[in-house]
Amino acid sequence: MSVRIERRPVPEGLSLPDKHSPVLQRIYASRGVKQATEIDYGLKHLLPWQALRGIDAATQLLVRALREKKRILIVGDYDADGATSCAVAIRGLRAMGANDVQYLVPSRFDFGYGLSPELVDLARDYRPDLLITVDNGIASIEGVARARSYGMQVVITDHHLAPEQLPDADAIVNPNQPQDQFASKHLCGVGVMFYLLMALRASLRDSGWFTDRAEPNLAELLDLVALGTVADVVPLDRNNRILVAQGLARIRAGQCQPGILALIEVANKSATHLAASDLGFFLGPRLNAAGRLEDMSVGIECLLSDDAQHARTLAAELHALNQQRREIEAEMQQQALAVLDRLDLEDQDLPYGLCLHRS
Repeated sequence: MSVRIERRPVPEGLSLPDKHSPVLQRIYASRGVKQATEIDYGLKHLLPWQALRGIDAATQLLVRALREKKRILIVGDYDADGATSCAVAIRGLRAMGANDVQYLVPSRFDFGYGLSPELVDLARDYRPDLLITVDNGIASIEGVARARSYGMQVVITDHHLAPEQLPDADAIVNPNQPQDQFASKHLCGVGVMFYLLMALRASLRDSGWFTDRAEPNLAELLDLVALGTVADVVPLDRNNRILVAQGLARIRAGQCQPGILALIEVANKSATHLAASDLGFFLGPRLNAAGRLEDMSVGIECLLSDDAQHARTLAAELHALNQQRREIEAEMQQQALAVLDRLDLEDQDLPYGLCLHRS
């Protein structure tokens, strides 16, 4: 069988620089890119945070928490997006001046997903004034009710599709909640938390909060944002491409968290040549392995560590967990194939003409 390959014409209406070859112009066009400004991934082109519904209410709660030195507890999730979201929240809030920020991540084996009432009971031991969910919470109606019954204020930051009934939280920031006007619906959990930090910094700046303290450079968190965005396999629309491109640029320039660099080292990759695919296929799985086999605290501590040697130790532990995960998956596959071999499917009458094929 012969295959004929035809060159597609460059679509009309393109306004890309002449330096781009027709091939590259066709590639851009196939991804919906037609204007030169659409391939400018500068931070100035990020969508404005003001369009996110609920972000003003969430910001004011955080401003008050900082000014009154309230105890803040971040409730995360056990995947790479949850781990990076948690790290971004803690690093960002501490940089703003919060002095009592802790985190809690549920074990998938004991508590399942989200802010369950049982997890809130555990969170109560931390005596938080303000509870912030990252990458979860939009469906946690009972958990939020339990938290508020204990006197906690609750801010939900999430990106998953919202149910018909929303939790009765003090504030919800989620681009996929009803009546939200944010133009991109593809922010992942770490992206939502990063946007909330941008809004918080702007509010604190306007109030003079940084008169006697250093104003944080939130771009220093973009390596974490890039990792969580790619690892969560959300569509890379223009807004997410900006976040990922900026994060990768910082990593390649050596301006990344020690934990990110340690993960790159154990994955035997080069930071200066790191690609988005490396975030998804090499760094992300090592974080995810912790949440699948044990708990995500090892991954979060790796991302929070400012000590390079300590970060390497934690990254090595994550690498070992990932090796264990791969061995378990390989063993399960072999067991499944052995079962198929024993069934001898060709000699059995399967209902409705069902056929199973193994590849």
